[in-house]
Order: sequence, then structure tokens, then C-alpha cells
Amino acid sequence: MERMSKLMKRRFPAAFLLFVFLAIAIFSGCGGAPIGPAETPHPKTIEELQHAVQSILTREHVPGAGIALVDKDHIVWSGGVGKADLAANKEVTADTTFRVGSISKSFVALALLKMQEDGRIDLNAKLADLASEIPVHNPWEATNPVRVVNLLEHTAGFDDMHPSGAYNVIDKPDIALLDVLQKFSSPFNVRWAPGTKFSYSNPGYGAAGYLIEKINHQPFEEYIRSVILVPLGMINSDFRLTNLNQPLLAQGHDGDSPKPVPYVSIYLRPAGDLKSSPAEMAHFVQMLLNRGKLGDVEIARPESIDRMEYPQTTLAARAGLKNGYGLANYTDLDGPVAAHGHNGGIDGFLSQYGYMPEQGFGFVVLINSSNSPRALRDISKLVRNYLQDDQPAPKQPPVNLSAGELAKFTGYYEKTNPRDQMFAFLDCLLAGRKVFAVGGALFEKEWFGKAKALVPVASNQFRLEDQAEANGIFLTDESGKPMFASFQFYGIQTDPIWPAVRLCLVLGALVVMATSIPFALVWIPRKLLRKMKGVGHLSLRYVPLLAVLSLLAAFLILNEAPDWLLGTYNIITVGIWMFTWAFLGLSVWALWLSLRSFKLVVNSGVRIHSLLVSIACCGIAGYLAYWHIIGLHLWAP
Repeated sequence: MERMSKLMKRRFPAAFLLFVFLAIAIFSGCGGAPIGPAETPHPKTIEELQHAVQSILTREHVPGAGIALVDKDHIVWSGGVGKADLAANKEVTADTTFRVGSISKSFVALALLKMQEDGRIDLNAKLADLASEIPVHNPWEATNPVRVVNLLEHTAGFDDMHPSGAYNVIDKPDIALLDVLQKFSSPFNVRWAPGTKFSYSNPGYGAAGYLIEKINHQPFEEYIRSVILVPLGMINSDFRLTNLNQPLLAQGHDGDSPKPVPYVSIYLRPAGDLKSSPAEMAHFVQMLLNRGKLGDVEIARPESIDRMEYPQTTLAARAGLKNGYGLANYTDLDGPVAAHGHNGGIDGFLSQYGYMPEQGFGFVVLINSSNSPRALRDISKLVRNYLQDDQPAPKQPPVNLSAGELAKFTGYYEKTNPRDQMFAFLDCLLAGRKVFAVGGALFEKEWFGKAKALVPVASNQFRLEDQAEANGIFLTDESGKPMFASFQFYGIQTDPIWPAVRLCLVLGALVVMATSIPFALVWIPRKLLRKMKGVGHLSLRYVPLLAVLSLLAAFLILNEAPDWLLGTYNIITVGIWMFTWAFLGLSVWALWLSLRSFKLVVNSGVRIHSLLVSIACCGIAGYLAYWHIIGLHLWAP
């Protein structure tokens, strides 16, 4: 779904491993500046473009890509580069079908806009009035009810899907959406006042798809196919796997030596289960460029397309920030010209479409590998450069703000809108931003990122130096606290002392824990070679080591396990549950042994090291337990 939540967009095993190894990377020199974008050539012909795309595919170990370039009136080029299926030696063509992940959401949002045009729904209606059977728990219902528009702008305050609610490996593929929403209801516990902050939530689009079904008395797939896909000539495109699109479907791949990924159904079909091709997606992008029309066919009114492209319900939007996430259509400011569109990801596939209304061109890029977001980014940059053809791109002009005006914005902003509550502990540690002024200029910086200059374009709005328009705004929340907000970041200004101390404590504990491994590489061989005769109390050495290894084992299992197995009860998920509990138990045992060692005759260096490692383990275990990571049972709905 948008890169299939953090199961895909930000693969959560990798997030855990980052947590465990971050300290080691920082202190060993491996955690330097992040890798910048690779330099991409500026092709002048389709042949040069194809050659450049193939170079990226080869570099990133991606089998193939489907691409479409369009303007308002023509498909400039639609085709493929590389392999749709490595094992079958099948080439990608313009008609090769890909799973497009969260691009599916654009079709759901457009369907609801069309229903609003027809008077069948009001996007400002309360969800509780339309579908009280969806199990939403909203403490702010009296003042901030969840409205339909909040589902589409990801401003309902919902959590993202949990592992058990992602891949459908148990139920029938066409399980009723309401059954899905009621079976996996925990994401619908609203975490903050709806209509205030953005936080990407696939379950919100599951609820949106259900509204389409309930109001139209037909499956959402059939409604979208009849009012959008077929009128646009997207005959082979469908949310379902059909006799038309299955023979055309590319094989998804993953890994540096690409291995095939099996096709696994997902529960939240409206959020990410569309299958489409470059040629057919080109029709959709052309329709958006023509403000709802393709030739003589009108899919939606121009004002509906306008509404798709910009947010209205966040605090930032109400304070004046134009850009952000609209109705399944966001502003991409990473290129020289602001673009609109959406990306997507699901196991084995990554995708993106974008278009520039003022320039009158757009593109589609679909790849059959979920292992390389850099390939998707670089190919998208290539096609944007090709379409733009060195046309100058005006930037929103800067305004002059005094040093005193800039100083009002400085401070530390702690992130308050975690996408996945399961990962809130990582956001709490690492996602805060420091805003500071140097030499009459304002900068923002994450804890371990590079400082980025904020160019003022209004009294409280800023853009990055390489961006065309504002992407951030300083404002106050509903209680009057200072905030800094951008597309996916909503931070409250807070005293930086505790966040800094907390981060140092966690990193310090991880470094201390990591020392138990090289220490073991010394004493274990000596023990095996019988060079430690007479050395007793070995439990002081091996129990802290086992604690560290048990935590490491849990996260390595997470990293290696197929995503679609992480939401079911199996040996993998039971192993994760078991090893996290083992980490807690061994940590406490190690601390008890270390304290007891003061009454024993033990090498003082071993005693001190054991004590430090066990204290560090207990500290990390306590932190993880606070965030419900100890005893993590991923199979729970």
C-alpha cells in the first residue's frame, strides 16, 4: 500500500535492526552522512532514456521497468525496459501489468469525489453517521468527529495496519471489507484529534472502500471499474486478479540477486491491490492533466481534480501551507518543478505516477522489485528531466525576515504523529528536529542528518533550497503550543534536554551491550582451548551475552522472515515473541548475577563488564517493555 506500510515503505525489521546497531554504526564510523541521490544523466531521446533506465536497473539489481510519458493530448512514449520475469526471460512491454500498491488510493478517492458530484455522499459527513458499524473509538468525537475527508487525507488519527491485518494468507481473497475492518479494529483507536495532523493509514482507505460498497450496493472493485477504469480504456486494470490481467502480470522480485516474490492477497484491497500497466496508467495521468476528462469522456469535474491535489483538513493547511497530501494525491517537491501524484509499493513491486499541470506533462514508472526505492526515484528523475527538457523552473521567491523574526522559530521539535504506533519508540528517539539560526539564515536538522537551509517564502512558511515551493510552516496547535509542520512531520516545540539525554542513554546502552560480542570472541575460544582452567563463575560472562544474542536473534528473525508470514501464528512469530521475553528474563538474571558477584572472588574487570552490560540490557528491556515490544505477538489483530 503506500510501500505497503512499514512492512514495505519502511520495512519494520530494518527499523528494529537500526535501533540495535545505530550506536555501533555511529561510533565505528559506519554511520556517516546518508548516501545522496545518485547522479542521473539527462537523456535527450527515447533511446538515450531507455539506455539510462537500463543502467539504473543493472546498478540496482532490478529486473525491469514499465514507463509511460504523456502530455495532455498524446502518449509521448509507453514501453518497457528489462525483464518482466527473469525465470521466463519475458520482456517488459507497455501492456505488462504491475501491482501498483498505494496508487490504488487515487482511484478510491476519485470514486468518492464522483459520488459527491452525484449527490450520493458528502465528504464532510461524519463516518459514524454513515457507517457506525466500523469500530472507531474516537475520544474527540464530540468536537472532532472522524469525517470521510479525514480518511482520504490521512487525518483521522488512525494507526497504520498491524502485521496481522496486512497480508491475507488465511481467509478467502474476497473476504468482505466490513469483516476485515471489524476483525482488525485496533488501528481505529484514534490517537489525537481528527482533522489536525497527517499520519498515513491504510485502514482509513479500507473504510473508504467500504463506504463505496455500502452506498452503491456493489463491491467497490465493480464500482471503480464501471465509473473510472472502463471509461478510461483501462480494460485490463483491476483490483482483482482476473483472466485479463493475470497473464500480463509481471513477476515481483526482491533482493540484490532478485528472487521471485509470490503473489499474496492483502486484506485492505482498496488501499493497495490495483493491477495496471504503463499504457493504461497513462490514460489516468492524461485525465488528471485534462482536469477530469480524457477526450470526450468526463470522469470528474475540474473542481474535483483541484480538490484532490491539495490538503484542507490539517492544522498546517488551515494555517496556510498549500502543499501536502490531498485526496490520495500529494505534492512532490523533490524535482525542479512541483509535481502531483502518488507512489506505491507492495511486495515485489514499486510504483509512481506524477504530473505537472502547469507544464502539461506527466509520467508513470512501475518496477517489479520492492528492494530498491532508489531505482524508482532515479528513474522518475530521469523521465522528469526528459519531459522538462531544461526548461527553467521558477522557485517561490524568498522574503526577508529579520534575525529576531527567525529566532522565534528556533528550538527542538519532537515528532507527535507516528505513522505506526508500534514504531513510536523509534520516532521518539530519532525523528525530532532541531531548528536553529546561523548568520541570518534558518536551518533544520535531525539528530544524525545534515542541516538543511530553510528559505523563507512567507512570514511563517519555508522551502528547502532545492525545492520550488514551501514545504514547511511554523504555527501553533489547538492548545497554543508552537509547532513545526511539513508533509509528514508534525512536531511540538519542547525542551531538548530530555530527548538528548534519552537518546544518549539508549545509544550508550547499545554500545555497552555490543561489547559483549567481541569480549565473547576472546573468552570463548580460550575456554574451548582449555586456557581458562580454574576460572569460575562463567555465568557472569555467558548470561549477559545470551541476553544480547536473544534480542539480536529476535530482530534477525524479523529481518529474514517473509513479510506475509509476520501476521500469522507460526514458528517465526512465536520465535520473535519468545526471544523478546528471553531478552527480558536473561537481562534481569544477568543483573542479579552481577550484583551477587560482589560477594564472590571474581576478576574485577569481568565483574564490572558484566555489571555494565546487564544494567544496559535491563535499561533497553525496560524501554522496549514500555513501548510493548517485549512479548511482541505480531499475529494479534
